Amino acid sequence: MKAKNKIEVSNLDILISFFLLGLTSFGGPIAHIGYFRNVFVKQKKWLDEKTYIDFVSLCNFLPGPSSSQVGMSIGYKMKGVSGALLAWFGFAAPSALALTLFGYAIINFENSISNGFLQGLKAIVVVIVLQAILGMQKNLLKDSYGYILTFVTAIILIFYPSSINQFLCLIFSGLLGVFLYKDDNQKEIKNFKISKIKIWKCFPFILFFSFLIILPLLSKIFDSNSIIKLADSFYRIGSLVFGGGHVVLPLLQAEFVSSGLIKEDIFIAGYGASQAIPGPLFTFSSYLGMFFQSRLSTWLTSFICLFFIFLPSFLLVIGTLPIWEELRKINLVIRSLKGINASVIGLLIAAWYDPIILSSLKSNEDIFLILIAFLILFFTKIPQWLVVFILAFSGWGVALL
Repeated sequence: MKAKNKIEVSNLDILISFFLLGLTSFGGPIAHIGYFRNVFVKQKKWLDEKTYIDFVSLCNFLPGPSSSQVGMSIGYKMKGVSGALLAWFGFAAPSALALTLFGYAIINFENSISNGFLQGLKAIVVVIVLQAILGMQKNLLKDSYGYILTFVTAIILIFYPSSINQFLCLIFSGLLGVFLYKDDNQKEIKNFKISKIKIWKCFPFILFFSFLIILPLLSKIFDSNSIIKLADSFYRIGSLVFGGGHVVLPLLQAEFVSSGLIKEDIFIAGYGASQAIPGPLFTFSSYLGMFFQSRLSTWLTSFICLFFIFLPSFLLVIGTLPIWEELRKINLVIRSLKGINASVIGLLIAAWYDPIILSSLKSNEDIFLILIAFLILFFTKIPQWLVVFILAFSGWGVALL
């Protein structure tokens, strides 16, 4: 029965199914996982429950946007590489197009967009990121070691913010996790042998690491505004995101806002707008692409930024799926990820302080809008995307007073 179902699923089925999900999947990565299960396990029956849960485990294990990776995994199981590519494109296209158009509107109609509108978007971001921090703290911090790693990471990055320091914090936290959690009751697998892995299955991993090495070398040859430089930045960021879509915020901020390539107000307004639409948060990259100067058109630059931030996830998914069943049992990997996850929360706290708090708390009107956002998001059941619109127009109304 499974084989028959797999044969009957066409590339067009995959594209349309994920495109419809990209249009309707509000609520962030956790909600996306629920939508996927309802469609592909319960309704379409493309997968059984166990296979789907394995995919979710894999995508929480890998760096990158977990919900998009689950979608790629489903597409890969049904139609191989082409299925994974179509699943990604279908799911990401609606939100990427919406954010690209929003960036286009800011560039071409900046004088027509109320400052209050952007002020409202910035206020909602303060509360949304706070929610993300609290949610991750509840799910990932289970002991004092985790809290210490979170605190130390936050302090380091608040006082010494940079993309290099973020990377170093993640690496050292992963190494510390191996030692701090050595007494955990987990069994190392005894029969995992590298020799069992066929060479051709490692090709996606070879590409993954090749891009990490080659793109920085190429970017040094060209000027800082070249498209190669952008590809390198977005690919590196896509390779380092552990813990969900919100974690991409501090990495993008350190790379582009701190360097002066993107203005803080533009950055935070786009991040706020991305909360009002369905689909993966990583499509925020398509919005940022509209503001970079390159020899290519802004639309093509936007797509390149989108493509390269997702490329690491794509390569890791199609490279890891064949060997995931064994890798997920390795105690060393599990312990390392516990340390990385704790550090990720500290990284997000630092980004919440700067630039979000520092650029969003400048007046009594800002405090008022943030308070409204806090009350609605924490004490009502109004959908998050609707709250974004409410705050945007509240900011516009406040500006008229």
